[in-house]
Amino acid sequence: MDRDFCASAIIINPNNKKILLVKHKKFNKWVQPGGHIEHNETPEEAAEREVYEETGLKVKLIGERFPRESDFIRPLGIQKNCSNNHLHVDIVYVAVPNNDIIDAVYDKNESYGAKWFSRGELDHLDVFEDIKITMDYLLKEVFR
Repeated sequence: MDRDFCASAIIINPNNKKILLVKHKKFNKWVQPGGHIEHNETPEEAAEREVYEETGLKVKLIGERFPRESDFIRPLGIQKNCSNNHLHVDIVYVAVPNNDIIDAVYDKNESYGAKWFSRGELDHLDVFEDIKITMDYLLKEVFR
């Protein structure tokens, strides 16, 4: 089985509690921005780069560094996505926009759009169920 390592970010606007998603061309679903980790790149660098490439936004990854402050940010989770004898291991981070300019643009080569959504809007979108579960968790535990 082929394996690829990826990094992505669940981006939440802390002011209005909306999530930024991109409409993935291959899946035709709204997903968090992310992609493959490149050679000599850390997962954190990959997540930030992919967000910027896919949305035009600079973000700050949030989370604890353990056990030392100099260690990497602990990801929210590590997802296992399988299809057609191929495994994507996705290291998922939580992020917030770096500044007040939070209008997203999107890369037409990679997606059909980028947009901010409230939790209620997710129930009417074509998203993977884990997006709703993750947002519920973040709204309850991180962005109260």
